[in-house]
Amino acid sequence: MPLVWLTHPVLWHADRTASWNFTAMTAEEIWLVQAKWHSFYSADWDYGQTTVYLFCAGIFLFGVANLFFQLRQRTSGDGIRKVPLYNKVVAASRSIGAKQFYVPMFDYYSPPLTAILVVAGMIVFFCALTFAARPYIWPNPEMGYSWPIATRSGWISIGMMPFLFVLGTKVNFISMVTGVSHEKLQVYHRWTAWIMYVTSLVHTFPFIVKAIHEHNMVYYWDTMVYYWTGVAALVPQTWMVFMSWGPIRNRYYETFKKLHFMYETPSLLRCMFDPNSENSASGIFVSALFIHCDFELTSWDYFWVTAALYGASWFSRVGRTFYNGLGSSATFEMLPENMVKVIIPTKVAWKPGQHFFIRFLNLGIHAASSHPFTIASLPDVLVDSKEGATTTTSPSKSGGERVMEVYARVHGGITARLAAVAQNGGALKTSRVLLDGPYGGFEGNLRAYDRVLLLGGGSGVSFVVPLLLDLIRSFDADQSRCRKVSLVWAVRTNGALSWFDDVISRAIKARPEQLSIDVSYYVTSDPTATVDDGASVQSGKSKPEGAGVSRSSGRPHLPTIVKDFCTDHGTVAIATCGPDSFNMDIGNAVAECELGILRGTSACSEIYLHRETYSW
Repeated sequence: MPLVWLTHPVLWHADRTASWNFTAMTAEEIWLVQAKWHSFYSADWDYGQTTVYLFCAGIFLFGVANLFFQLRQRTSGDGIRKVPLYNKVVAASRSIGAKQFYVPMFDYYSPPLTAILVVAGMIVFFCALTFAARPYIWPNPEMGYSWPIATRSGWISIGMMPFLFVLGTKVNFISMVTGVSHEKLQVYHRWTAWIMYVTSLVHTFPFIVKAIHEHNMVYYWDTMVYYWTGVAALVPQTWMVFMSWGPIRNRYYETFKKLHFMYETPSLLRCMFDPNSENSASGIFVSALFIHCDFELTSWDYFWVTAALYGASWFSRVGRTFYNGLGSSATFEMLPENMVKVIIPTKVAWKPGQHFFIRFLNLGIHAASSHPFTIASLPDVLVDSKEGATTTTSPSKSGGERVMEVYARVHGGITARLAAVAQNGGALKTSRVLLDGPYGGFEGNLRAYDRVLLLGGGSGVSFVVPLLLDLIRSFDADQSRCRKVSLVWAVRTNGALSWFDDVISRAIKARPEQLSIDVSYYVTSDPTATVDDGASVQSGKSKPEGAGVSRSSGRPHLPTIVKDFCTDHGTVAIATCGPDSFNMDIGNAVAECELGILRGTSACSEIYLHRETYSW
């Protein structure tokens, strides 16, 4: 008997007309198969829509919180002394958001406590939605082929699908509503994938058990498209879920990328039109699941919504890439301590702290994927297209191009390739690039706070240096209330200071007199380094009044630095970028300071923390 992949005629929705044989059921069974939370013919409403409502409610609540936050950023007054109830509520929520945990056995750094609580709530909700209603198995075969536990878990899985895909996109409405950048939504994307995978297994196993119990597995496999399409969807889903698990993905990323590349069509045209070359396993998964659902009730509605949202994101990224231009070129320069500097003249604009996904078209296999890089320069630094000189001016008053500078620490993969090109022959090399962005950046407004603490670990300083430069610029334009900035930079060796020492020194020299700037360098592997009593790191230069630069050996005690900075009156913003341990120490210290505001024992009235990580 030939397989018919879809029921004919193909419809938008399947008929809800029930086909029960009531004469073969008891009165209780008749009531049960028609009751809410039990009926097969209303399961899409009971379980699929309930799943959608949960996600929408969560997005709405975070959207409201973001609205209050944005209003607060624009209306905060000067000299806040008394801590109102609002600030205590904010301090409590931010304390939860800043707290992290470390599990030494697995060398695992948890996401912020807020994410843990949200994910835990999702798990509890979907466990209750799946297992609360009984029975799990129909006592009478005439009540339906699909057991209740399989039906409900299947609809829960389908209901998650649009949000799973949207949470993984770079341009998505969830980020627009909540103000949370796409990379910080990855934790929810991954856990939604895990929850959906578990509910998919709960949906699958009853059919296998039923078929084996009836000794009809081969018959069902040969005659029912539901069986093999379900397996065809589950296999790539298993691959994606387990390969995206942090320890596996981090350890075998290059293997994962090579296997990923085997699925792709390595052509320049595809590279141009697909800014991220998504793993085709997801395409196999969605295609098989589409056939598996076979327009049962409203199942295909979820596919149309997913396609619309994902398609809008895809077209947005493609359009943005074309708008940014296809003729940009990058030059590479090797810096001390295994750092590569990439310089890209471009017309594109960005904000301090934002990142781009950059595709290097002339680097072989690496042209098949784009990689995120934080921009370490300001958009108002221009290069004259004729003379090649750099100036700082308004883009509208200059015909030159902006200078986009990114820094990449060499580890492997694309960064190793960049280093090889930069070192080839000792000369600068060039590659054409495609720019997809900008994305992310500092979610708050540094200019709205009295004091700002910037902390960078290693190459993480490339995120905080543009924030420092922007604060100086905004102070000159009388657009900032900030009066004190402290920059803490920890590096392994003295040679690494050359990456940004000149930029920081020039920034301090150009600072307004009313703006106090303190810079602290920590060389963690240099036992001979000494504290430089406030003098510039570059010998022979004295420190400007109101500015201090010091260099110390050993690791900075981050909790002490954070707590000392938050002891005075006023409002504080903290931005950090570094290794997981670096960011966790800062986050946990901020969490304690927030509790001081909550108790009313802190002179500081508000603390805002922004954490940027090396990887997602």
